Amino acid sequence: MPVESLDATASRPAPPAPRPSPAGRGVDAVLHGVAGAAALVLGPLAALAPRGLPVLAILVLVLSLAGLARRGAFGRILRLTPPVAAVGAFLLLALASTLWSPSDRALATVLEIGYIALGALAGGGWIAGLPAAEARRLAKLFLAGGLAGGLLFAVEAALDFPLNRWWNGVPDDQLPNLLNGNVPKRTAALLCLLVWPAALAVDRFGRKALALLVPVGYALACLPLTSRSAMLGIAAGLVTLAAARASATWTRRLFSAAVTAAFLLVLPAALLFSGPLDLDHSGLLFRSAQHRVEIWGHAADRALRTPVFGQGIDASRSLPPEGAVSEFSPIGDSLLPLHPHNAFLQLWLETGAVGAALALAAMLLLLAATARLERRDQPFALALFATAMAMGSTAYGIWQPWWMAGFLSAALMLRLATRIGAPIGNKTR
Repeated sequence: MPVESLDATASRPAPPAPRPSPAGRGVDAVLHGVAGAAALVLGPLAALAPRGLPVLAILVLVLSLAGLARRGAFGRILRLTPPVAAVGAFLLLALASTLWSPSDRALATVLEIGYIALGALAGGGWIAGLPAAEARRLAKLFLAGGLAGGLLFAVEAALDFPLNRWWNGVPDDQLPNLLNGNVPKRTAALLCLLVWPAALAVDRFGRKALALLVPVGYALACLPLTSRSAMLGIAAGLVTLAAARASATWTRRLFSAAVTAAFLLVLPAALLFSGPLDLDHSGLLFRSAQHRVEIWGHAADRALRTPVFGQGIDASRSLPPEGAVSEFSPIGDSLLPLHPHNAFLQLWLETGAVGAALALAAMLLLLAATARLERRDQPFALALFATAMAMGSTAYGIWQPWWMAGFLSAALMLRLATRIGAPIGNKTR
């Protein structure tokens, strides 16, 4: 979310800052070094060890808090703005719902959501005050790491993931399970998010034609080998990029209407698809899509039993099956395979109408915030939003730490890209 720089409201030039002490210079050097390493390692980590992203997210949180403390700028994150209020209220609801959630990880999930939310707040505030030179340096490191991660993923996919098999000790006879499993799909989804801040950074560096080749090249080179959700995500992003370049205002309005409709209609739509339309047995859908429809119908039925406050945070992974058996791939003791594969349904199921309303408010505020970016940046921000919504509606559970860390990383890198060429003292429009 755009945040004005520290000197934005100054009516006259600020006096020269005092020269830092040797100890202060040492602290600054450490912060700059850690920030550079985090930006550089993001791409390779997403490519080779997606589940390690929460560690990076915690590192970024600590780095951001230290950077704000170094500037004496904690006031940036202490203001009770509408987005902070919406997210804070949701966290309080999630915490209260641990009292009735059947999940033994409910409290841990609330803590994970909490540090991701705080990382977004602190990270956004810290990045907003970066000087242009530091933003350029970090963006270059992010692009270098992203290129390395994309190439690693492409080579791994072409050679049947030798590094992944070596690291995880996967025998040759288990290779089909690896290729059809979540390992390559997680990486594809994360890189699908990261291409948009990378494209904006390239555009900000003055390579407008090359910026478009970043998502297009990724789609052509990697996605045919991986998940359909990631293919849907990159396609949604490309369509949105084109639409937003024609009119960011109308694209934002359409998304606002679409997100509102998704929250209002997801329960009846899921029941319609799995009930009267019987799409979980339709020959028009591939098998995994049929399975999704079955899951959605079950999740919607359970959500309607507790429509106000939901079944409790993280309840999806622990709901008793009550005799229901999947026709596709029963997993464990629940018809739901850990989550409903749809963020809107999961919010209704676990936090009810109250949680859904708070999440809708936060998402609409996030969309509105893209209007305060510079006009050239808005299409990339909206493309990232579209990609995240497309994959969030079809793929992973929204509370999986590596997935939340992926959203956080992409958002912060997009914010970083908007700082390229924007010296401290300029307002973000």
